[in-house]
Amino acid sequence: MKALTAIACCALLYPTINLQAEDINVVFKKVNEYVAQQNYPKAMEELSWARKELERLHSIKVATLLPNELNGFTGAAPKTQAVLGMSTIERNYTSGKQRIEVSIAGGTPEGMGGLAGLAKMGMMMEANEPGNETFRLDGRTATLKAANPNSPEMTVVLESGQIMTIQGKGVDVATLKTFAEALKIGDIDNYLKGGTK
Repeated sequence: MKALTAIACCALLYPTINLQAEDINVVFKKVNEYVAQQNYPKAMEELSWARKELERLHSIKVATLLPNELNGFTGAAPKTQAVLGMSTIERNYTSGKQRIEVSIAGGTPEGMGGLAGLAKMGMMMEANEPGNETFRLDGRTATLKAANPNSPEMTVVLESGQIMTIQGKGVDVATLKTFAEALKIGDIDNYLKGGTK
């Protein structure tokens, strides 16, 4: 039974492993060939693979927008996850015992509109809680939670519908704010909206 499970897992993983090595242009060429043959089910199947590869490439691009070093903090390797059209990119930064975690969560623009709206509503309600502050950061709405002054957390709703979280550990509020200002959130958001960097 264990051998059968292992074979099934390998069979399921093979197309994913193969696609990562495959040029995206080759996938689109297959789509066009199937369309020319009027084999639309196969064309749609190839498009779904193309979408997965584009999502992977997109995650890699977003990870490169988070700098390796920022305000004396050094970034660890970025981590990306994608499940059901939602993706998260995380990067941890350290400077001595201080740590700042940056994450960008989101998905397709059409799927993110409602989530971003809910997040913005939640941030407005949290702004009235003691120790919290709402302000503009690079033209975007940000909420800072500083109930614990050594572990402040900032949430920024991006115009693209993505949500950025910047959380400090062993970091004061001023350091977190300075770090967030240096992130060039506008450039990141511009790319996420489909602009160029």
